[in-house]
Amino acid sequence: EMIRRDVLCLLLIAIMMLLTCGAETTSHLWGSTGELWDGYANVNSQLYDWSTSGYKYGDERLPNEPVTDVFKPSDPGGLTGSVDVTAALQEAIDNTPPGGVLRIPAGTYKIMKPVMISQSIVIRGDGPEKTIIAPGGSLYDAHGKEGPCVATSKACGTQSSKGYGFCEGFIKLNSWTVMSSTSWKASYVAAPQVAGDNTLTLRKGSKLEVGDSLRVVLTDNDSRTLIKHLLGQDPAINKTEQSINTFVAKIIQKTGDKVTLNRKLPFDVRLEWDPWVDEARYKVMNVGLEYFAIRHEAAAAYPGHHKEFGYNGIDLPKCMFCWVRGVHFHNVDVGILMTNSVLSTITDIKFTTDRQPCCQGNHGHHAIDISASGSMLIQNIVFTKATFVHGITVMSMSHLNVITGVYAEGCIFTGDHHGNSPFMNLWDNISALAMNRFFEYGGNNDVFPSSGRGETVWSVYDANGAHGKVKRFLGTLPYQQNPTHPWTPWAHLTVVPFQSVGPVSVPQGYAYYLHVFQDNLARGVSTGPVQKTPATLEFSPESLWAAQLLKRSGEFAPAFLDSNVWVIHCCCTSCPSCKCCKSGKTRSENATSCTTPWQKASNEERPLFNATDGEVHSYLYQKYGLPPKPTATAIEDMNYTARRTLATRITETEVITVAEEVYAFILVDGSAQILRVPTTSGDGNYASFG
Repeated sequence: EMIRRDVLCLLLIAIMMLLTCGAETTSHLWGSTGELWDGYANVNSQLYDWSTSGYKYGDERLPNEPVTDVFKPSDPGGLTGSVDVTAALQEAIDNTPPGGVLRIPAGTYKIMKPVMISQSIVIRGDGPEKTIIAPGGSLYDAHGKEGPCVATSKACGTQSSKGYGFCEGFIKLNSWTVMSSTSWKASYVAAPQVAGDNTLTLRKGSKLEVGDSLRVVLTDNDSRTLIKHLLGQDPAINKTEQSINTFVAKIIQKTGDKVTLNRKLPFDVRLEWDPWVDEARYKVMNVGLEYFAIRHEAAAAYPGHHKEFGYNGIDLPKCMFCWVRGVHFHNVDVGILMTNSVLSTITDIKFTTDRQPCCQGNHGHHAIDISASGSMLIQNIVFTKATFVHGITVMSMSHLNVITGVYAEGCIFTGDHHGNSPFMNLWDNISALAMNRFFEYGGNNDVFPSSGRGETVWSVYDANGAHGKVKRFLGTLPYQQNPTHPWTPWAHLTVVPFQSVGPVSVPQGYAYYLHVFQDNLARGVSTGPVQKTPATLEFSPESLWAAQLLKRSGEFAPAFLDSNVWVIHCCCTSCPSCKCCKSGKTRSENATSCTTPWQKASNEERPLFNATDGEVHSYLYQKYGLPPKPTATAIEDMNYTARRTLATRITETEVITVAEEVYAFILVDGSAQILRVPTTSGDGNYASFG
């Protein structure tokens, strides 16, 4: 009987282990579908709603407007990189009308100086493998003098900085904010609010209306209570007056002088900070750069930190509703600068290099820098054996930004917190060869602590040969890199999951939340909650941003998420017909079968219809059982859904007439195609839904 009891006990333990290993672990902060999430109830909540970050608050896909202008160099050598086309390209950009799309056809285009964008246009290539922008040198070569970003470093020898290591690019935006406290829609805030509220009471007579996007401006006082609030603690040095002005929200209701916003306040709004609002506007908005590559052919090795000559890429400062999509960068010191910007998206980006690293193993300085920016979405970023000193940088009150779907293939990735209170950013679904440098940071001694409160790190891990294949989840915490730094721990840091190799001491009094897979935390040192579960490499949701978008947008989210090839779990659970999902495959197997987004974005595959074809849009949603959009913002939104659904629903050719236009739907080799029947006014258009 004793033997039988022991056998039963062992059998029970074995069954429990199998159940534990077979099931995906979830966080107490979220649950399976967000049922445990408090929706960011107050300043002590761990998770904000990051689904409202990115282009147009995450409510709309990036535009795909038709081409209006085409760049055609007069000299045939302009297509092969043998002739400088800087002046001709600048002229083509200047002549593209606001709202227009300038196509740069396949070819290699040599430029010797930066080109400037001064109006709302889109620059579109034929794909990053086909349209190549090839600077003929560095920014130091282009300007013939030292740049404005001079810094010193003792790393890798005595060579001095050339002043382009963290500013300027070969494609630049000339923009500035239009907002001021004296503009006609400005209004002071009349009553205090707390973090987690979604209303503001304005002074009487405010001209702001429903549908306007407003921006909140707060200015610190002599006691530095604002910066202390954003940091969750005292700053290293009490600097002079600072302000924050990149929290933007849309007014969805107005009753008297009280406005209701589409998102919650991430911070308190106190009258001691002289709060005021205005309509959020910039000189240049809705700028898009897409489907081309910037390639530097640098024979020399990367010279080292702060010794850059300026082999840079794109500089889009002070931008709203802007995007960079499907762009590759090769041998860059700096890839994308998108500072002081809001509600914009950087997606489907790849970094490569064939130059030798510096003495510290780095190939460049900043891959992406969004300092002083708010509510940005950075997704689908691939580093192929290209390690940067600072992978993606947040600094100077950068907040509510989402960095998701990052894969550093064969290299290291750093989530650089550069100081001056970046806060409440989400680092989500990120993998690399090794994550031991994830919390490395830069910045001067007067900007510490390097991060403000509320940073969230979700599903960050060492990859086992591919994104989606977990080798080990993140197991380090922020630490003091240099004994001269006035370093203090971060406040309200959340790491889910956390899987350290050995014992880890959690700082007292800083409210860390760690979801640990092993009981290896030193006891009695954490004042924040610690969730402990058995070790497993299956964690759900793998992307908190995607899960929040699904929860908020419901039936409209899967088509949006399908462009994110790294969100395998959310995509396949909610959209089984998605291209990256294969029945019977594991999550990691599906991950390796996904194609990169820009492979689906050639000119021939761009959406056929424009935003005025609302009747076609409505017809197709009704015809094929898809729910209608609340507004016919663009037929292309339907197209992205259709490329996943029409192929399974259309069994024969169908010809329809809508608004006096004739369209044919055809099934070819299992792929849904649309043919616009030629009319007397032209030859028609063709689009593949793949």
